[in-house]
Amino acid sequence: PHTEPRSGLVFLLLLSDDLPSHWRSSAPPSRPSAPRPSSSVSPSSCCGRLFPSGGWSPMVTDPEPWLQVDLRDRMEVTAVATQGRYDSSDWVSRYMLLYSDTGQAWKQFRFVGNTNSEAVVHNKLSHSVRTRFLRFIPLEWNPSGWLGVRLEVYGCSFKSDVADFDGRSSLLYRFNQKSMSTVKDVISLRFKSRQAEGVLLHGEGQRGDYITLELHRGKLALYLNLGELRFSSSRVAVTVGSLLDDQHWHSVVIERFNKQVNLTVDSHTQHFQTKGEGDSLEVDYELSFGGIPLPGKPGTFLRKNFHGCIENLNYNGIHIIDLAKRRKPQIYSVGNVTFSCSRPQLVACTFLSSSSSFLSLPAAAPSTIMGGFSVRLQFRTWNSEGLLLSARLSPEPQSLDLQISNSQLLLTLHGAAQQRSEVSAGHKVNDGLWHTVSLDTRNLQISLTLDSEPPSTMEQWEQLGARGSFSFGAIYETSCEAYKLIGSSSGFYSIDPDGSGPLGPAPVYCNMTGEFTAARRVVTFTLRRLRRDQEREWSLSQISRHRSAAPTLDRPQTDRCGRAP
Repeated sequence: PHTEPRSGLVFLLLLSDDLPSHWRSSAPPSRPSAPRPSSSVSPSSCCGRLFPSGGWSPMVTDPEPWLQVDLRDRMEVTAVATQGRYDSSDWVSRYMLLYSDTGQAWKQFRFVGNTNSEAVVHNKLSHSVRTRFLRFIPLEWNPSGWLGVRLEVYGCSFKSDVADFDGRSSLLYRFNQKSMSTVKDVISLRFKSRQAEGVLLHGEGQRGDYITLELHRGKLALYLNLGELRFSSSRVAVTVGSLLDDQHWHSVVIERFNKQVNLTVDSHTQHFQTKGEGDSLEVDYELSFGGIPLPGKPGTFLRKNFHGCIENLNYNGIHIIDLAKRRKPQIYSVGNVTFSCSRPQLVACTFLSSSSSFLSLPAAAPSTIMGGFSVRLQFRTWNSEGLLLSARLSPEPQSLDLQISNSQLLLTLHGAAQQRSEVSAGHKVNDGLWHTVSLDTRNLQISLTLDSEPPSTMEQWEQLGARGSFSFGAIYETSCEAYKLIGSSSGFYSIDPDGSGPLGPAPVYCNMTGEFTAARRVVTFTLRRLRRDQEREWSLSQISRHRSAAPTLDRPQTDRCGRAP
């Protein structure tokens, strides 16, 4: 008998030929008269919920089918379950589930689906996600039929208080007394940003206590001292995470009891002991969030302010953003703080080398680029080698490659009869930070500019134009299971288990022969990552992140949505 998973709320995703306004698909569901392969001749029906008859199937002429749902608000999603289309040979055996706050920047899970049309296959997410948009992308289906799905998603609603900081603003939480002294603190928040630098919270006391949490070079740094002099030379940060300026939500929890501290970022916890002579944290007058205002000079800040969104900011049981929204007197707003998260103008995209992924951008019509062309992009990586851009040029057989070689940018112009010109720029561009590259081929000269450096140039043999398309192209999968899902056999693979997290990739041996995949680690590599930031329609989905757990202070581990399948 079927048992419903226990959950705070079940999203029943109903599918029909006339999709509701909050549903989108790559093409309308197929009609009974649509051409169907093999014996899959059952008509589409009204519903995609588990067990009722019917289900969703795209037109067989759709080369890249997908189905998207807008939950209307951000929900906490914990699991997904699928069936094939009712009484048919149509099911999906492998699929990708994308999720996004905005419908622009996506992250993903990959799952094994069904082997027939009636059995229910439950897949629990490795970690719950808070999202508004979900996109179901079939990857493989019944080769003797067609693809079809009945789908349910499980999760619960949650309270979300959001504040948007523009890089020149902050919130101040002012105490009722001159100072606040605590032996135990629990501070939690979620944030997302595209800036690698910025103060999230700060407080200090006259006896030398201070606490500062900030983004620094894309990592999260916590400075925490109890009783030391404010300007001590031993001011050292504890850092966690990497590439956290990726415009995705990241969770942060600071737990302190006396000198013992846990700093947790996206389920990865670092335990440490504070410096200082005391056991309590004494902060005078106020805590600031989003920046460190200079006393007596409103709008002036001591460090670079945070630019991005903070959600559900909780300081020792006090909901700071909720108080700010209700204009409570203990909260003072500096600059322009708004209470909805603005959408980013630029969206980063990530390429998966194991699936030979790349981005192909069609060139403009030849008549519009005969005078040359220009390309501007941003990238970041810890790879010392990698291709960023390649383009075929006219007149043939000329081509242009932009790559990272020996941690430098290398631009190569290939001509006929092994004719070749090169120019380089930058030094140690594989530092994990965003770099801006501009390439210009106009005026019989090729110009390469990196960040604010002077341009490097080379002469053209003749005026160049682009033909065909520009190709941008790659990183590692996060598990042996991911390699298995794309059909890889047993062997050695590079695995990066936490994506943009603190753990680096390592070569492992993946045994794909059993019911479960098994991995054996061989050696350790430094973390390597290659990302792109393209404008407008150049955005692609980002890979999902899975982080390892670390020792934490004793506390109950609960699932807000209850147990999922």
